[in-house]
Amino acid sequence: MKRNRMRRFFQQKQYAIASLVLFAAIAAMSGVYVSNRITSTRQEQELAQKEQELADANLQGQEQAADFDSGMDQFVNPSNLPDQKEETQSVTSIIKPEKKTESGQTRTDDNVGTTVDTEQQTNSQKDTAQTEAEKQPAKTRQEQSKQQEKKKDTAAHSKAAVSLNFSPDSDLSWPLEGDVILNYSMDQTVYFATLDQYKYNPALIIAGKVNDPVNAAATGKITDISANEETGVTVTMDLGNGYQSVYGQLKEVLYKEGATVEAGNAIGYIAEPTKYYSVEGSNLYFELQKDQEPVNPMEFMQ
Repeated sequence: MKRNRMRRFFQQKQYAIASLVLFAAIAAMSGVYVSNRITSTRQEQELAQKEQELADANLQGQEQAADFDSGMDQFVNPSNLPDQKEETQSVTSIIKPEKKTESGQTRTDDNVGTTVDTEQQTNSQKDTAQTEAEKQPAKTRQEQSKQQEKKKDTAAHSKAAVSLNFSPDSDLSWPLEGDVILNYSMDQTVYFATLDQYKYNPALIIAGKVNDPVNAAATGKITDISANEETGVTVTMDLGNGYQSVYGQLKEVLYKEGATVEAGNAIGYIAEPTKYYSVEGSNLYFELQKDQEPVNPMEFMQ
């Protein structure tokens, strides 16, 4: 009896039930569409915000590069300082004391004054020649000494340039005393707190304080000094045999491109961290490359 009633009920209400089910399906699809639309709008907003942040960071990097270029001329290689020659006045420009002639008249060694006889003029010329002869050896010794010092500096730089012979058996000294907050990792990703993402790390990120000196880990020749938005002012040095060392997050670089820096000598100082490392804090970005490919610096550290 109940089954017959139920059957009749469904037969009578089948269109209403079908309409209800259809309405529910339409409502569910509308809800999914609205949800997807909201999610898509949110993603577009987040993408636009990230693009704006990257644009701001790029503008900041360009400003840092401009500031760096304008300030580069004040940072010179101490070993390449030009010889500052002492200004030596010529003998003829020195005012000499007045001398009296036999006739009682006064005259000067540059023959300005009263007229003297031929013999007195000859004596004056001899005195001047003798004075110049006495001064010449001292001046010559000065110039020779400066030339020898300049040759020594040139020879030292040539020797350093020739000795760039970094190899797998060579050692690196620590460029900065500090904790390694992000280790080299090219076989698996590591977490970058500022970026809030995992990615590969081709360098050592060593914690340091602003104004801490950064030393050369190995003797090398500076091939590039530039600035970018990720690592700030960055110095690249050729170590020989295809090896390069890269120092980032610097300021007040003490050398110019082409200078040879011996291991242990200061290159520059730690700067404020870039936007890419604001959470990690001030640090040194130190990368070692072989034929333009990153290698693990820890395998060479003393």
